[in-house]
Amino acid sequence: MNFKKLMKLMILVNLVAGFLIVSFIGSCSSVDTVSGGVELEGWKTDLNTRVDTFFIKSGARASDTAIEKDDQRMMQATCVEGAKLLALDILIRKMVGETVEAQSGMLDGQTTNFAITSIRSGQISGVQQKECGPSGPSGSWINCECVHYVSGVNLKKKIQMEVTKASQK
Repeated sequence: MNFKKLMKLMILVNLVAGFLIVSFIGSCSSVDTVSGGVELEGWKTDLNTRVDTFFIKSGARASDTAIEKDDQRMMQATCVEGAKLLALDILIRKMVGETVEAQSGMLDGQTTNFAITSIRSGQISGVQQKECGPSGPSGSWINCECVHYVSGVNLKKKIQMEVTKASQK
């Protein structure tokens, strides 16, 4: 198997494992910083600059190769990368979900997907990583949790407008 195919396979495995971990974490507790500080899921707004920031915590698993080699640096790198790959989709879905809830409404699946696609292609260009930490047994990087965010001037209002536009289609 060539290197490119192996990397694609590792990313796919990390995505699936990360999705399962995120689903489990999301059902168990509220999100805060990896180091256990301020609660961070959802919107935070800097009133002086009008910059809105949306935070989530996402988890992932290191690649099988890194785990088999028991290489902590490789586990850290592949786990953190896997968490970042999952983060953008999770962020957008949660932003849309919170916006719909705040508007006391419901969207069907097709409308929700339209809003998500519109936001992904227009309002959000990338995701930033705030911090990451190991969450595997004995503090290993087999599993990790990272806090990710997106931010922008009046971002919350822009997301609300996209959701409203999608619901009128």
